[in-house]
Amino acid sequence: MGGDDAGSESGIALIIVLFVITLCTILVVNLTQSTYRDSRLNNASVKRLQAEYLLKSTINFARILIAQDASPDVDAPLDLWAQFSKGQAIPVPELLGINEPGLNIEIEIQAEDHKLPIRALISGDGPTGVVGENEKKWRDTTVRLFRSLGFDDDIKEVDHTKTLPGKHLNSEEMVSMLIDYMDYDSESYADPDFAQGFEDNFPPNFFQNSRLKRVGELVTVPGFTPARMRKLSPLITVFENSRININLAPPIILEALHLDIGKPEIQNIIQLRDSDEPFSNQNLDAALTAIVGADVKQQIATMIKVNSGWFQILAKVDYGTTTYFMRTFVSRNLSSEAGALPLIKSIEMF
Repeated sequence: MGGDDAGSESGIALIIVLFVITLCTILVVNLTQSTYRDSRLNNASVKRLQAEYLLKSTINFARILIAQDASPDVDAPLDLWAQFSKGQAIPVPELLGINEPGLNIEIEIQAEDHKLPIRALISGDGPTGVVGENEKKWRDTTVRLFRSLGFDDDIKEVDHTKTLPGKHLNSEEMVSMLIDYMDYDSESYADPDFAQGFEDNFPPNFFQNSRLKRVGELVTVPGFTPARMRKLSPLITVFENSRININLAPPIILEALHLDIGKPEIQNIIQLRDSDEPFSNQNLDAALTAIVGADVKQQIATMIKVNSGWFQILAKVDYGTTTYFMRTFVSRNLSSEAGALPLIKSIEMF
């Protein structure tokens, strides 16, 4: 019997030893995983913090480029800051002294004034928010832009907000919807020569009845589907109310300004603005008249300018496995002292 008791005790001891070994193994594995996870999290936090400072430094570098513009009253493709309009990598070791493998920094600077100012469809906020003759020019320009983007033909793009189920809004109807969304009154936009508005079809307070503050707001407007917004977003802005920089506007917007501006006129405009003497306040009237004619120049005179007041700066820091972005909108104060940095109006990191 004693031998059986000894064997039983040995068995129990063996089980206990195995249990302790298993428990220790689990603890060691968990500790290793926890340490590895904490190390990864700590490394990610360090990189995010480093990326934030690198992005802010890159944004300030862009602001300096804009501030050092030798001719702030004329913004054209040959300006120093405009060399970054399509995005460009920055030599990290040479400029920042950082030799981390795989680190890449890029910057893009674009003048918001080269886009179509969607807020120009009405004259202002509150009781003054009306559609006058100049606003009708922008209305027709916006329709031409929408048609160029194919919005009359994309019949599968029906209202995504489910407020007008199955309805395909054409270009005129989309512009009428925009006017109803932004104008002060609560009645449908009405013009015998244009598409009827929609505000009467919706419950009270459905429309914002004030001008857009962000392009992203358009996703809540019937007819402005995600597919359409992907085409439209790079071409419109809410940071300029009434004029387009003719020295920077893309061909699709130049062509939308007037029915009589076609490919030959656009080619001549681009050729002049890419030269050493782009459009300026001194030569604009004569140079543009020579290209498009006196009548067309007169009709679009209140819609164009030669400089820019608003800029979008997009900075990117890429570690190879993780990428961080920072976007900011800045305004140039032409009345401030020479070399003053543009003012930051909004900033986001993602």
